Amino acid sequence: MPREIIIAAPVFPRITEYLGAWAFEPSRFATAVEQLQRMDWPKHMSDGAAPLRSYTQLVPTGRDGQAIAVIQADGELMKQQSSMGGTSTVQLRHDIRQAARDPNVSAILLAIDSPGGTVAGTAELANEVTAARRAKPVWAQIEDLGASAAYWFASQADMVFANVATAMVGSVGTIWVWQDDSKKAEQKGVKTFVFSTGSLKGTGAPGTPMTDEQQAYIQGLVNDMQIPFDAAVQKGRGLKPAQMEAIKSGRTFLAPEALKLRLIDGIQPRAATLMQLMKAK
Repeated sequence: MPREIIIAAPVFPRITEYLGAWAFEPSRFATAVEQLQRMDWPKHMSDGAAPLRSYTQLVPTGRDGQAIAVIQADGELMKQQSSMGGTSTVQLRHDIRQAARDPNVSAILLAIDSPGGTVAGTAELANEVTAARRAKPVWAQIEDLGASAAYWFASQADMVFANVATAMVGSVGTIWVWQDDSKKAEQKGVKTFVFSTGSLKGTGAPGTPMTDEQQAYIQGLVNDMQIPFDAAVQKGRGLKPAQMEAIKSGRTFLAPEALKLRLIDGIQPRAATLMQLMKAK
């Protein structure tokens, strides 16, 4: 028998974890950016990072020692544990895999309250949900917010519910923010030269303007990153092309509209979802 390899994620702070593309609800993304700008990065780097945390609760079903594994996904989703809280997608994958293999776990409930997170790590998490469905029922419960990357992996569950009518669901889209600070550098009398092997190699270098070619390049990357997101949602929710077009603007929907658009299967509290899941086969 081959030895099982336990997946793990770094537990040290990495600035680069915050860079790159995000699948994130736009208004909350703006708030997160403001927090990052105010962060004391030298102190953050010297403090170290908290170890990854698992938020799995076992809810007894009352049948032969069986239980439902309730796996919590809160806040920003990143591969490692975010210094601003949130949940590690690597830890979630590990928890889902463990629950899928546990003979005493009859079903899995993904309890989600998240605006989304980094594109990096989300596809693997969505695939983990799909794999777990082959072993036992996997349902998702959106608690007030399940947007972007959070909805990406939630959409791979057998059933998806929102807790109340005011819950926000969707935001199917990818965002990557770049800043052109060339004017600011010019005002300070700074002129930046970039020596590179190609016109795109120095894209986004501080103090340089972004050319039309570079902007098109970044937009192309964002578009390409969105392809697997769209494909996963369309397949997971069984949407026709026209139905998919109606939800992929990046908009977030309140639960009643999300229900009409087939993003979710119902609106009910977690207790009701758990009662139904106890009877699921």
